[in-house]
Amino acid sequence: CVWEAGGVPVILTYPNSHGTVAEATKAIDALLMIGGPDLPVDYYGGSTYDLNGEQPMHTNRVEFDRQIFQSFLGTDKPILGICAGLQHINVIFGGTLYEDIPSQLPSHVDHGAYKGNVAIHPVEVDGNSLLGDIIDERDIPVNSTHHQGIRKLGENLKPTAWSSDGLIEAVEPVNGEGKFVAVQWHPELMQEDKRQIGLFRWMVEEAKN
Repeated sequence: CVWEAGGVPVILTYPNSHGTVAEATKAIDALLMIGGPDLPVDYYGGSTYDLNGEQPMHTNRVEFDRQIFQSFLGTDKPILGICAGLQHINVIFGGTLYEDIPSQLPSHVDHGAYKGNVAIHPVEVDGNSLLGDIIDERDIPVNSTHHQGIRKLGENLKPTAWSSDGLIEAVEPVNGEGKFVAVQWHPELMQEDKRQIGLFRWMVEEAKN
């Protein structure tokens, strides 16, 4: 998707003796916070954990993602968060997560499962938001492969999309602290949908500027 949008993707790993977060921030023009396993529950004050036998995100990645995101906040470079990327951004801003949506937020909405069932459901997009400008529609179908999600919204974050059960599906900064959009779904798996590719085009165009 980054290629299709006109960018060149570079894979980042947590720094060692060969580099630092500051050097990585300087070297790249945009940041893509990708999906992955659940964040460790002690990272946001959770108490229970169940991911069908899967291990939580490694602490090295948790810490690196936090550092590189906060480093980017100090620049005017764009950030796009996807799935676990959205959840991590919310936690960085002081928010919390539903540790298991099916048991903690019973509803008629099927949110799928990590590495399991892929669900499709509609989300309502805030027209007065950056996401609304990018998507240019108010109701869109999205894919869903997660059992966790935003419970308490982080400070200085604005919710910009919701599923019908009230779960926050997208956020962006409220006061211009950083330049980012984060979504709970996986736009990279909906490449045939120009609205979803628009998220990557936004990131690449902002990076060029």
